[in-house]
Amino acid sequence: MPKFSLIIACYKQEQFIRETVDSALALPYPDKEIIVVDDASPDRTAQILEEYGDKIRLIKHEKNLGANVGRNEGAAAARGEFLVFLDGDDLYLPWALDLYARIIDLKQPKIILCRLLFFQGPVPTPQFDDFGHSVQVAEYDALMHKDHRYRGSASAIVVDREVFLQVGGFTKEIFPSDIDDLTIKLGYSGKTIHILSHPTTAYRIHDNNTVHQIGRFVDTMSMVVHKEKNGEYPGGPSHRFERYAFIGGPVYYWFTRALRDGLYRRSLKFLAEGWSLMLVSIWSHLTLKFKHHHPVESINL
Repeated sequence: MPKFSLIIACYKQEQFIRETVDSALALPYPDKEIIVVDDASPDRTAQILEEYGDKIRLIKHEKNLGANVGRNEGAAAARGEFLVFLDGDDLYLPWALDLYARIIDLKQPKIILCRLLFFQGPVPTPQFDDFGHSVQVAEYDALMHKDHRYRGSASAIVVDREVFLQVGGFTKEIFPSDIDDLTIKLGYSGKTIHILSHPTTAYRIHDNNTVHQIGRFVDTMSMVVHKEKNGEYPGGPSHRFERYAFIGGPVYYWFTRALRDGLYRRSLKFLAEGWSLMLVSIWSHLTLKFKHHHPVESINL
């Protein structure tokens, strides 16, 4: 059986961290380790984590270094074959690791893209059969060829540890937009399985979600655009159109969000930087309507 390293990065999550860690401990899959990185939380997060003793491997920062540093540090300390990331306000669903193990056994992927279950308020208690009796997945020879919708999140990706380290992990400076940057870096790293039906992570919606920080996303997506134009992503010139189509989607999304939020000057500057990627993405989506998506197949758990 493959061994999983569950890496939970947290900062100032005393309200949620116990439920997060408990969801990891409750996973019935036996061959796992739980690594929690506390990024110098000023509240009681670290004290709560210390109560778990040797049930988890706790890494505590003396000063705040950012979520991506914590995730990378957890990955460096990991002993598992696959890394399963989770933010400190989200939760694993009970079947997550069993499903990942089944996919790895059948398909031998390097990357698994996961589906999120969004919730607000009390922790949900879904059953596996709520989403169907078998799991629907799509297979890509490379992540960059993904053509089914994926809601990206650091809590919705499983990565072969060696592949993750080869691409340099998360980019320290790019947070948020960290998952956009990482998936582009992983774009040509090998077979990718995309879970379409069953969520494996519960994503908590609350007032402090990073997704509300529109200006920060515009700034970090601008960094992603500059990296692409400077030739820093894998694939070379021959795959530039694919990367433009891939990056242009989130560029368009955050451009429109910035406009709606009244950030007119920043959104227009962002438009000047990313308009070519947006056009390629729009064209790619239009032509995709006349093409067949990668086929969907069923996997029994």
